[in-house]
Amino acid sequence: MRLRAAPVDPSTLPEDLGVDWSRWSDGRAYRLRRKKHFPNVNPGLARTACEQAAASMGKVARTVRDKTIPDKQIWVQFADAEVGVGQPCPICGSRRIFNLHADMGRCPECKAQLLLSNKGLEALDEDAEGGDVPSAAKRVRLAQRLHSLEHVHLQRSGEAGHHNELYSGWGEQEGVRFIVLAEFEPSDEGEEISLDNMDEQILMVKVLPANLFEGLVDVNELAVRPDTDWDLIL
Repeated sequence: MRLRAAPVDPSTLPEDLGVDWSRWSDGRAYRLRRKKHFPNVNPGLARTACEQAAASMGKVARTVRDKTIPDKQIWVQFADAEVGVGQPCPICGSRRIFNLHADMGRCPECKAQLLLSNKGLEALDEDAEGGDVPSAAKRVRLAQRLHSLEHVHLQRSGEAGHHNELYSGWGEQEGVRFIVLAEFEPSDEGEEISLDNMDEQILMVKVLPANLFEGLVDVNELAVRPDTDWDLIL
């Protein structure tokens, strides 16, 4: 019988986890595997190490967990700089930026590869507080807003800046259905968002009447999807 190797204690490793991240810094997307390309640690720690290594090289990196094997594999892609959507190239100032895909672009003037940054849900929240991290009191209010709904089903749908995690789904209140958008920050230990830690990691919640999205989102179809399709169920 083959025994599973015990995870490595991150405190015994250097900040870069002992990995030469420059091997994957040529701008292409790479899928890296736990124990093969980086040590036997939580993939969330590998993502942080990769992004820190990119900064030390004067670059930026886009990192995401592999959807099929999130506890073992990550995708990484390096770029020369980060730019907000609609903003000029930070290197040469050109206003023409060609999209390579949803998260990456290229400047045709200086040939820089650019990470296209996405705003989090604070862009939609009229009551957003200043700063990147909400106060403890605001976290309580956000959690209460989420828990005030019934039958909440959320699925991980993307990432915002600093690889915060975006979730979308639906919920009900007194028989009325709502579209629910939530944003969570990753834990320091790289743990997945779960029912046990979501209240501490919550950053933003938007609850929008489903009838506003009539013709765009079929909430009734969402409501009959099996529970196994969802990442968080309240």
